Amino acid sequence: MIQGCRNWACHTHSPHQLINGPALSIELSVYPHCLLAFNFQIPVSKMPEKKPLREPGRLESYYEARARLGFLGWVVVSARYQHRDGGTLDRSTLFTALERVVHGHVALTARLDSNGSASDEIGAPVWVRLPVVDLNKIVEFHDEDSSKLENILETFYASPISYSEDVPPWKLFVLRDGTVSFAYEHTFGDGQSGIAFHVALLSALHQIQAPPAKHSGILTAFPDDATLVAPIEERMDVSVPISTIVEQVSKVFLPSFMRKDTTQTWTGEPVPASAVYGMTIRILQYSPADASRLLQLSRAHGTTATGTLHTLALIVLTRLLRARPDTKHYTSIATNVPISLRRFTGTPPTAFCTHVSALRDTYPFLVTEGGEDRDHGAAMSADKFPWDRAVAFTTALKREAPRSGTMVGTLKLLFGKYDGYLLGQLGKKRSGGLELSNLGPFPVDKVEKPPAGAWGAGWSASEVVFAQADPTLSCALVINAAGAPDGGLGLVVSWGKGAVDMGLAQEFLTEFKAGVQALIASADGKP
Repeated sequence: MIQGCRNWACHTHSPHQLINGPALSIELSVYPHCLLAFNFQIPVSKMPEKKPLREPGRLESYYEARARLGFLGWVVVSARYQHRDGGTLDRSTLFTALERVVHGHVALTARLDSNGSASDEIGAPVWVRLPVVDLNKIVEFHDEDSSKLENILETFYASPISYSEDVPPWKLFVLRDGTVSFAYEHTFGDGQSGIAFHVALLSALHQIQAPPAKHSGILTAFPDDATLVAPIEERMDVSVPISTIVEQVSKVFLPSFMRKDTTQTWTGEPVPASAVYGMTIRILQYSPADASRLLQLSRAHGTTATGTLHTLALIVLTRLLRARPDTKHYTSIATNVPISLRRFTGTPPTAFCTHVSALRDTYPFLVTEGGEDRDHGAAMSADKFPWDRAVAFTTALKREAPRSGTMVGTLKLLFGKYDGYLLGQLGKKRSGGLELSNLGPFPVDKVEKPPAGAWGAGWSASEVVFAQADPTLSCALVINAAGAPDGGLGLVVSWGKGAVDMGLAQEFLTEFKAGVQALIASADGKP
């Protein structure tokens, strides 16, 4: 492995001597205390080439177009790492662990490249493996702690995705309290891929025998036989029923009076005329005990945490929309709930891929027993909660999951014209008012056990946070949920710039938060 810099004691070289050869240029620099630094420069003609891996799948190509047009921001999954002896997650420790992570997952060395490997001609994007991954260009250390994570994410989402041509499409933000935020392009992975990263990182930390020495951050010599996970359409049936084709075609060619009426369905503010940037991020953390209460309460009523949160959000939104003069004419809410397809594609939770679809549906306004007064978040209780609606939603989600791959199949109907399809949504009615994406419990059983006596055995992780940004085209309000290794639950409530009235969004946040807390309290029989 060629390292970018290594120091030796030296008393013989003068500052900035330059040695040139046909294949290598070395700059020698002497700094105070007689330290000699070698700066290796390999001519471009001698640099290893990118290795083509495979062509992108349909969903990957769709995400690539969406990101390139500025309509899709980074996915971020964070976790806080702590050592039982009080050790800090410094650069040397993190880079040592990341070397193991990157070498074990070829996806972390890959990027979509229109130039292929050796050709100078611009062609269709193809996944290529980079010959070198420089962690110094990917990892950023911040002198802030997790109490500032909301501000950090909002600043991060204030501009479009950007990264240089010599790095893969992911970044790390490391805070002084051990919080590590893994940010990546959706083309590269689904939400579960963020969890896969933290499984791999915690596993790698466990394998460290002793506090490591300095690490250059330059990673090379990746396995030649490593391959990317195949796209969805190669792992499961995504064929589109003729009824779906007719439905999609009718949306284009039928006159407006013959199409499904969506004027009374709330989806927030219209899609803007051009790409916008900026998100409001609010993080809600729940202890392992409270998360367990919410989960057990849901299971006791025949549903899941996703079903409970989705129903609670509909209750809160119903009351708020009915109370506002400008929205009281609506009678339903369109929602989007992503579905992991890994159980159908045979892909483990430790893999990096975009095996995801969604359940998109419209739900009538939901007023609970006792009327509007009981629909205030703080007035929620387990005995008055509409569990039948939560069960119905969960049943529909389970029923639709095996066939939700057809949503990916419908992309075939665009014949690769993703840009035109996406640009055609500008200025139109937003697709949904609420999105709820739940990554589920952290797969602690997939974390590698540390060897006996290893210093790395002291590392643990908690406070998982899952966020994403698509203020231009996404739903007006977005709720992201993810479990932590210690059993805690992290919720992120977010909304994009101009996607929803700010006052409505703030009220929703306040009442949704109060509703979750009230349900947790009522699980213990508390008032």
